[in-house]
Amino acid sequence: MSTALALATVLGLMLAGPVALMRIPTHLQLTVTDTALLIEPQGLDRWWAGTGRIEVPIAEIASIRIVPRSEAPAVRKSLRPGALHVDGVITAGVHEGTFWDVRGGDQLLMITCKPQMRYRALVLQFANPFSTLTRTRTVVAHSASRSTTF
Repeated sequence: MSTALALATVLGLMLAGPVALMRIPTHLQLTVTDTALLIEPQGLDRWWAGTGRIEVPIAEIASIRIVPRSEAPAVRKSLRPGALHVDGVITAGVHEGTFWDVRGGDQLLMITCKPQMRYRALVLQFANPFSTLTRTRTVVAHSASRSTTF
């Protein structure tokens, strides 16, 4: 009887461990330069998202805004390398042309790219999405105005 209990405990921990880790907030670093947005997943996010760095030239950005989860692009369940999606738990990696790094959050930063670019959009979760939006929009607007001035 004790062997069965030990086995059940080990199996329970093996299943609960990854789910608990997925509940940890996203760990992203967003750097805004004069020419590009650099998104760098950190720690386990790097593994779940299947990438260490994404660079999006500012010229490819159509819009940056905060959206509720219901307005973000739909994602089908996926457990393939570089794309993970479990409803309400985690969405990470590239799903149908959109890069995701989101846990269960509802206020998401969505960067929409111009047509024919590498990504359709990037959907990201930050602890304070509104301050991230303000900082990002300020630099992007400044860079766009400088590049259109001759």
